[in-house]
Amino acid sequence: MKPSLKKIEWISFLAASLLGTLFHFVYGWSGENPVAGLFFPVNESTWEHLKLIFFPILLLSIWEFLIFRKTYAGFVCVKFVSALIGMALTVILFYTYTGVYGKNSEVMNILIYFISMFLAYAASFVMLRRNALADVSCRYCYFGFLVVTLLFAVFTVFPPPIGLFATPV
Repeated sequence: MKPSLKKIEWISFLAASLLGTLFHFVYGWSGENPVAGLFFPVNESTWEHLKLIFFPILLLSIWEFLIFRKTYAGFVCVKFVSALIGMALTVILFYTYTGVYGKNSEVMNILIYFISMFLAYAASFVMLRRNALADVSCRYCYFGFLVVTLLFAVFTVFPPPIGLFATPV
């Protein structure tokens, strides 16, 4: 008997949240290894913190794929879109509250992380249940995961001079 989608999405949300929390410290734990910096945040910029959403979702999606690959035709695309949703929400919520409040709060940042991760998995659950994106070729979404991974690598080494890539003061 296959585990329910709801149960797996809850487990994945909790595991991804825990992984993302641990991932926050991996670069430091690695002695600031440049290879680790490609996958784990190297500073406190918003861009670097998006890795805490993207890579845990990517890793957990591999596990979920093994369970659901034959059940949901659009699985890979749903997971890619849900990762983008989580990252977009992180950016939107962070810049909205800092713009309104006028300063940066660690408590709010942590809350935003968990809200974004939860809503990414909630979106994933709804899209999978509705069989959304079943008609989209998985090749596009595999390519999307690869492109975002490459963007993290490139922009970690060569961050553009805009606020998204700057460490908040």
